[in-house]
Amino acid sequence: MMLLVLSVVHAGNKVKRISDVVYDHRDGAALVLDALIPERQNGMAVFVMVSGGWSSFNAANYPTEGQVFFFGLKNFTDRGITVFLISHGSRPRYKVPEIIDQVQRAIRYVRYNTMMFGVDPQKFGIIGSSSGGHLSVSCGVFGKDEMSENEYRKLNSIQKDVNIDPVNLVSSKVQAVACYYPPVNLVNYQHRDSTFADFKNTAIFLDAFDFTKSTSKEKIREIFRQSSPYFFINKSTPPMLLFQGTKDLIVPYSQANEFIQKLKENGVPCQLITKEGAGHGWQYDKADDLKIIDWFEKYLLKK
Repeated sequence: MMLLVLSVVHAGNKVKRISDVVYDHRDGAALVLDALIPERQNGMAVFVMVSGGWSSFNAANYPTEGQVFFFGLKNFTDRGITVFLISHGSRPRYKVPEIIDQVQRAIRYVRYNTMMFGVDPQKFGIIGSSSGGHLSVSCGVFGKDEMSENEYRKLNSIQKDVNIDPVNLVSSKVQAVACYYPPVNLVNYQHRDSTFADFKNTAIFLDAFDFTKSTSKEKIREIFRQSSPYFFINKSTPPMLLFQGTKDLIVPYSQANEFIQKLKENGVPCQLITKEGAGHGWQYDKADDLKIIDWFEKYLLKK
């Protein structure tokens, strides 16, 4: 695939854009990302989820100086942050665990090619909103360390005569997360006896999960648990910043509140910014971007 490279001059920082970078192939189709590389880089890399409802969009359609959902890209590149816009597979063709794996592959690809992109492999952050927030938090919680070829073969039952893609051996971890209203506990969604499948406002998203009408409730709960980062938080989970509206009719406020409590119990640096009276989204506010950037600078640029 031919790469499109553009240069855009901002008042704060000239930006080079590389579009349609193929980070993987699935089922014969390419998965791509766009890289926004400021002239003056600070080493930080921030991955932006170009998606909603676990459905992804063409990253190349978003202008270098524009907004992707709640994120003003210029605010990030002006501060020296290299931005990666991630397009991943969409539901219902791909299920949530597969989509998480695809985003982790994008992280591995960039880490494997840090020299090409001019970023520091220990300064990776990730952002998203709604389902993109879920993917961001999931990558923070489920990120894996690098491994040897022998470890990878054993883990995936691959014979010695089969070639291994070296990108798959690289770590998929990020060092900080910031996101808007992420669903994080699909087992106890609105309350202890309510799963994601029981919440009427999320019914259109159920095809993102691998079950049918005949699947038992116990199996459904286990499927949701495996895609719920809430249950897998530990002391190595990276710092997390969450924004949540108190009147959200798709992701209950309790999701963020209980998630933050679980992070604190594990000693993970975290912060919840509550938007009083806000629903599932609100008018873009540059101040939110600046809070996210300050969060990343605090945890990614620290000595």
